[in-house]
Amino acid sequence: MKKKVKTTLSKLTFHKLDWLEWTTIGIGFWFVFFSKPYAILFTLLLIIPILGLVLNGLNGRPSIASLVEITKKDKGGNKYDVADFIDLAAIAILIRVLKDFEFESFYSLIIPGAITFSGMLIILFVTHKRIGETTKNKTWIYSSLLFNVFLYSYAATYGANCVYDTSEATVYEAKVIDKHTHRGRKGSRTYYVKVTPWGHHYDPENISVPYDQYERIQIDEKVKIDLQDGLFGIQWYHIE
Repeated sequence: MKKKVKTTLSKLTFHKLDWLEWTTIGIGFWFVFFSKPYAILFTLLLIIPILGLVLNGLNGRPSIASLVEITKKDKGGNKYDVADFIDLAAIAILIRVLKDFEFESFYSLIIPGAITFSGMLIILFVTHKRIGETTKNKTWIYSSLLFNVFLYSYAATYGANCVYDTSEATVYEAKVIDKHTHRGRKGSRTYYVKVTPWGHHYDPENISVPYDQYERIQIDEKVKIDLQDGLFGIQWYHIE
C-alpha cells in the first residue's frame, strides 16, 4: 500500500518527460548566461511549460500531484519540488527580463499578467485532475505549483510584451553620469548605467544594460533612450 501512495505522490509521468526537463535545464542555462539568440530561446522557454502540462496530461489526465515531487528533508518534514519544465523555465525567464527590460509602471502589468495566469490555470485543470486522497499536505502541493505557475505567467507576459514589441519608439536623449555593477548572491552580475533625467523621469536613474554595452558606454557620453508602448500596452524602455 505504501508503494502505491509513493507512486501517486511522485513524478507520476515525469520519467516520460525527462527529456523535456533536461531540455529546459539546458535552454534555461544558456538563456540566463548567454541569451543568444534571444528571441528564439525566450520563445522556447515560453512554450515548454505549456507543452509539459499537455504532454503530462495525455496519460489519462493524472492528478496535479504528478507535477510535484515530494521528498523527505534531512531534518524531517517534506520538500515539494515542482516539475523542472515549469519552475526552471519560470526562473530563467524572470531573471532575464528583470536584467534586460525596464518598465514604466508595475501596475500596468497586473491585468495582462492575471489574464495569462488564468489561461495557465485553465490549461492546468483541463489536463490534470484535482488531488484525491493523500497523506501529504494538499495545501503545500497546490501552493508550490500555483506559485511557480504564477511566477511563469507574469514573467512570460512581461517578457513577451518586450520581446515581441514592434511599436515605434519615442526617443529621448540623456547624459551618462555614472556606471556600476551589482553582484548577486550567487555571483551573477548586473550592469547599470546612471543617466540624467529624461522625458517624465525627473531624477537621475540607473538603467540595466548588457555587459558589452556597459563596456562601450563612457561617462559623460550622451545616449538615446527608447520608450516603447509594449505588445500588451506595458510601456518599457532601454538604451539604444
